[in-house]
Amino acid sequence: MTETEKKRRAIVVANEKGGVGKSTLALAITDKLTIAGHSPVVIQIDRQKRLSAALGRDVITIASDPKAARTDPGKELARFSPVLDAITRPDAAAPILIDIGAGEVGRFAEWAALVDLDEELGEFGFHPVVFAPFTAEAEAVRQAHWTIERLRTAIPGAEVILVENQRDGRIADLHPASAAWQEWADRLKGAAEKNALIVMGAIPGGSWRYFEAAGSRFIDVVDLDTPTAMQLSGLPRAEAKIARGDVAQWLVALFDELDRVLRPQGDGR
Repeated sequence: MTETEKKRRAIVVANEKGGVGKSTLALAITDKLTIAGHSPVVIQIDRQKRLSAALGRDVITIASDPKAARTDPGKELARFSPVLDAITRPDAAAPILIDIGAGEVGRFAEWAALVDLDEELGEFGFHPVVFAPFTAEAEAVRQAHWTIERLRTAIPGAEVILVENQRDGRIADLHPASAAWQEWADRLKGAAEKNALIVMGAIPGGSWRYFEAAGSRFIDVVDLDTPTAMQLSGLPRAEAKIARGDVAQWLVALFDELDRVLRPQGDGR
């Protein structure tokens, strides 16, 4: 086992654009780590707080403060300090997952460079991994590329994993004359050839939204009995069973993809 494999992971899920599946992916990764026997420290830098709705009070939330950004930039950047606190805790033994919401990547990257986050991660035994999800839409592709560039500059040691969220279709099916394909060919295709690329398929029929609205976790939905699935989803019996099955099938496929890039590491993975 290499030294990198012995390190715990500090996983960052980010795209400067909203609506590309960041929180969905972050929740699935959290569930994947939980099933593997770990209790990840989860930090969300997001006003929508979707992770805390599913995971509860254990999530560390860093809320944005637009007024501070205008009046006191130093104070605005200092709000990221809980990230460093989690990394440098002497009793820390768990992996860390950081979900960076839309509009926050630039400020987080600036803070990470200022505190030399890359050095801190290495000193405290973490291997940084950046997951950059994107959809088959021009701005999502453009911002995924921008996000990777910013975070790789701020955290040079980070491993980059692109995630094609196929919710709105596949990149391979785009017309070559479309804006999204041009952005892919000009910006992100090269990064995909140099780094790992995994697929996050679409959940059939939008089945997850029924359970998401109830603050559910993926691993909980998979194990629901039928009456509870009906209660949480608000669907009739047959539809609730189908929705539960859709979520389970999607999760298995995504876990298979994650297995390709999150290989077993040391006890603190």
